[in-house]
Amino acid sequence: MKKLLLIFAVFTGLISFGQDYAYIDFGGSSHTSSGNWNNIVVSDQNETGVTTTLINDAGVSMGITFTLTDSFDHINGNGTTSPNSGLPFVSSASRDSFFGATDAGFNGNINATGGFTLSNLDPNKYYSFSVFSSRTGVSDNRETLYTVTGSTTDSEALNPANNTSNTATILNIQPNSNGEINFTAKPGPNNNNGFGFYYLGAIQLIESSSPISNTDPDPELTLTYPNGGHIWEAGKTVRIKWESISVPNMLVEFSSDNGSSWSTIATAPGNTQYYDMIVPNKITTNALVRISGEGETDTSDNTFKVIADKGEVFKIVILGSSTAAGTGPSDANNAWVARYNTYLTEMDTRYEVVNLAQGGFATYNILPTGTTIPAGVNRTVNTNKNITKAISLDPTAIIINLPSNDAASGYPVADQVSNYNLIANAAATENSMLWVTTPQPRDFALGSNNLAIQLAMVDETYTLFGNHTIDFWTGFGNANNNAILPAYDVDGVHMNDAAHEILFQRVIGMDIHTQVKNAVLDIENFISSHSIKLYPNPASNFCTIESDQFTGNEIKLEIFDILGKKVFTNTLNLTNQKATWSRGNLENGIYFLSIINHNKQLTKRLILN
Repeated sequence: MKKLLLIFAVFTGLISFGQDYAYIDFGGSSHTSSGNWNNIVVSDQNETGVTTTLINDAGVSMGITFTLTDSFDHINGNGTTSPNSGLPFVSSASRDSFFGATDAGFNGNINATGGFTLSNLDPNKYYSFSVFSSRTGVSDNRETLYTVTGSTTDSEALNPANNTSNTATILNIQPNSNGEINFTAKPGPNNNNGFGFYYLGAIQLIESSSPISNTDPDPELTLTYPNGGHIWEAGKTVRIKWESISVPNMLVEFSSDNGSSWSTIATAPGNTQYYDMIVPNKITTNALVRISGEGETDTSDNTFKVIADKGEVFKIVILGSSTAAGTGPSDANNAWVARYNTYLTEMDTRYEVVNLAQGGFATYNILPTGTTIPAGVNRTVNTNKNITKAISLDPTAIIINLPSNDAASGYPVADQVSNYNLIANAAATENSMLWVTTPQPRDFALGSNNLAIQLAMVDETYTLFGNHTIDFWTGFGNANNNAILPAYDVDGVHMNDAAHEILFQRVIGMDIHTQVKNAVLDIENFISSHSIKLYPNPASNFCTIESDQFTGNEIKLEIFDILGKKVFTNTLNLTNQKATWSRGNLENGIYFLSIINHNKQLTKRLILN
C-alpha cells in the first residue's frame, strides 16, 4: 500500500508573511494539550466566563482575549485518539470536546448554542478558523454548524460522528467595530441525533494581514482494509475502510481476477471513512478492492479469498465484567474484546465473537443456571449472561475475564475456585473449550484481605486452567503495592487504551482462534467421513475404535482432556480394522481422541464414566 503522506494544506500556498497561528483545545483537565496550545477547560456544566489571553504557536502572546460567553453542556471524552496525521490537531486535543444538547431530556439542560468571543482584535486584520470535532462509536449524524461573526458572517458545518480527518474552514472574518469576533456552535441542518448533540473540539486560528485564498487540502486517500490474506463468505457484509482528506465521493470497486477487470460496488461519502459492502458471489482466490476519488486511487496490497457460505461458524463467547464489557478505554472500539472481534472477523467472516460481559460481575453471576447461591452472598445468577447462556449459543470456545470484583467483594479464594470448577464442568459437558484470564491489578490497600485474595487468585487461575490461562496480570501492577501502574490506570479499577491493546495482543498470542477454527473444521471433516466408530461411548473401562478406512496394522492414538492437555499417546494394533483401548488411570470426564492412520487424522469425542 502506498504510504499516505498527508501534508496539512487547508491554507497551503499562502504567503506566510503577516500570519500568526494559534491552537485552541476545548475539553477537560484530564486531557490538556502540552506545548504552545491554548487549553480551554471547564469544570462545571453551563460554565461561562472562562478567559485567557491567546498565545501563538511560538508561545508568544497575541494580545487576543478569549472569553467563553455561551455555555455548552459539558465535556465529552470519546473523540478520536488517532486524528489524521496530516492535520495540525494532536490526539490530546481531538479526544475530548465541549458538547451541547438542545433537548432537556439528556441532562436536564438546554443549550441551544455554545460559543465564545475573541476581543482586542486588530480591525485591519483577517481571522480564519479551521475547526475539528470528533465523537466516536456512534451511528447517527451529529452535524455541527459553526458560525463566525465580525463585520461579516460566514458558516460551515462538520459531522463529528466518527470523524478523524475532516475540518470545517471559515476564512477571512474581520472584527466588528468593537474589535470582536463571535464564534457559535449549534446542531447543523443534517443533525438527526435525538438530543441535538453538537461539539467543539479544537481550532486552528490564523491571524493574517491580508485575505487568504480558500485553498482546499490536496486529495489523499489510503485503503486500510482489505489488504490481503482475508477470507470472505459470499453474501456476508464486510466494512471497507479508508483514510482520506478532500475526497467528497469515494468509488468502491471489486475484482475477482487480481485486477484484470473491475466491477463497481458503490459510490460512498468519502468523509465516512468506510463503506459496508455485501460480498459479491464470486468464488475466487484472487479478490481485490479498489477505492478512487478526486484523481487518487488505492488498491488492496494483496489478494484474498471469497468462499461459498456453507454455514460454518467459528464462535467464541466472552463472559466477564467491566474490562470485557469495554470500560476503561477512551473509545469502546479500543477495548480488548472489540479489538479481538474486529481482528477475527476481518481475518475470516466465519468468526463470530459474542460478548456477554457486564460491569460489576463476579464468579457468582455467571454460575450455571439453577446453582444455589450461599447465604450471605448478595448476588444472583444472571441467566442471560452466565455460562449456561454462553453454552446455549453453541460456541466452540468460551473466554472468561473477571478481573477483580470477587476480591473487592471479599469472596475467599476457595469460593472462587469452587465457582470456577462448576463453570468449567458445565463447559466441558457441552464440549466447549474454556480459557480464563488471570485477575488484573486494582488499587487495593497494601496488606488488605482484598489484595491477598487477588494475589492468591493469580496463582490459582494457573493451577486450575494451566495453559488455558491468559495472563492479564504481568506488567500492569506496581511492584511495591500491586496497584495499577500510572501508564495504564484510569480510576484505580479499570485500565486504559494502552493496557487494552496489550490485553488484546495477549489473547491473540494464545492462538485460541486457530484452535477454534481447526476444531470446527476437524468435526466437519469427521462428519464427512463418518465411517469411523467409537464404542461404547460413554465408556467405563475399554472402548473399540473401528473404521473401514483404516489401512495397515496400526493406528496412532493421542488423547487430550477438555483443557487441551495431552494425557495419553500410544500406538494400537489393528485387527480386522479394529483397535481396543483401555482407559488406564484416566479420570471420568470428556476427552478428545486424535486418531492417526497413514497420514489421515480424525478427531472423536469420548466420555468416560
